[in-house]
This record gives sequence, structure tokens and C-alpha cells, in this order.
Amino acid sequence: STLDRSSAASDVYKRQEADDMAEIANRIYKTSEGQILFLSDFSDINDNEKVVSRALSVEEKKGNIVRLANGVYLRPKNTRFGIVYPSIDEMVMAIAKRDKVQIQPSGVTALNKLGLSTQVPTKYTYLTSGSGRVLTLGNRTIVLKRSVPKNFAFRTMLAALLVQALRTLGQKNVGDQELATIRKLANEEIHKDLFIQDLALMPVWMRKLITDIIDKNERYDTLVKSHNR
Repeated sequence: STLDRSSAASDVYKRQEADDMAEIANRIYKTSEGQILFLSDFSDINDNEKVVSRALSVEEKKGNIVRLANGVYLRPKNTRFGIVYPSIDEMVMAIAKRDKVQIQPSGVTALNKLGLSTQVPTKYTYLTSGSGRVLTLGNRTIVLKRSVPKNFAFRTMLAALLVQALRTLGQKNVGDQELATIRKLANEEIHKDLFIQDLALMPVWMRKLITDIIDKNERYDTLVKSHNR
């Protein structure tokens, strides 16, 4: 009868779902500690997000994974001090890798990365070439802002960070201490030739500020002059 066929089909579906949930659990068990996991990591087992969510919820209750944010989990690394959580940067880079997008710190996050601020933010801001979103991680907020391609055109991370950091500081707020830090970072940049090329992509006031600093550095002097010819 139609009822019997429907019941049989339902049983097959339930068995398949149970098998898939067991396979998801097995994959989690084999995942290395400290790895960040997403719902999409299991779409090859079952492409129904509700089923995957159910499986992850079961594993979370067992303590095999920890929920970091909506759809983002961690295979925890337990120490005698408790669970070792990934840094904000590690989380953001994992999201960027999953979404196949470019990401870079901006605002106070960029200032912190460069050592131009000691302020500990509760909100971390990143520019992304993908879609914007807000993630909550405990009491911390990660803001991903969709940005224009020119912000990802820099060849060196230092130049990209400096543009975001200086934009946040503002030209009038760049003092001797900030200049000393920027000079030190420029001196330590490995890819000096690429950094000099990146200066051309910066706003005029930033380019002048940085050029004035690095012109006093012999190692940069030749590069700057040759690039400005």
C-alpha cells in the first residue's frame, strides 16, 4: 500500500541520516585538536544543513567540539588550564580560507597589529573582499566589512596595515612615538622593493609621511630614489 511504501521510505531516510550523523561524528573524532570547523566542512557527507547541525549539536553536548559562533565550531585542545581557544586572527583567516576571500585588519585592529595602539578592543574589524557580516565570540565581536578591491592591491601586508592604521589615527594624530614605530617597521620589512612600490598606492599624505622617514635610512634611500625617477 501507499502507506507501507511511505513508511519504508521514511525508515530508509532515517537510517541514512543516522549513518551520516555517525560519519560526521567519526570525522570530528579524527580532526586534529585546535582545528576550526564549519557546517560546510560536512556537506559532502550530507548537504542538508539541519542534519549537519543536529550532528554537531550532539557532538557539542558530548564535549567533542565547542561552538564558537553561529555555524563555527572548534575541535578543542584541552590543557590543565582549560580549553585553548583560537585567536581572533586565526578565526578570521579560517573564515577567509573557507569563503575563498581576502581579509585584512582595519581600524583599531590594524593599529594593534602594528603596535601603534595598546588598546584592547572588544570589537575587531576586518575588511573583506567577500560579504560583510558580524560574528560574536564570547564577549568579543568580529566585524567583517565588505571593501573595495584597491584595499587589497598592496603587495606587502605592512603597507596595507599602515594605510588602515593611519586612516584610523588621522594625519594630525601621528606623533613622534608613532613615527618611530613606523620607521622601525619599515626598517624590518623584508620585501623593501615591494613596500616602496606600495607607497605609490597610498594617499598622498601617508606616502609623504613614510617617504620622509625612510629617506633617512640608507638601505631604503636607493630604492626610493630609483622608484621616484
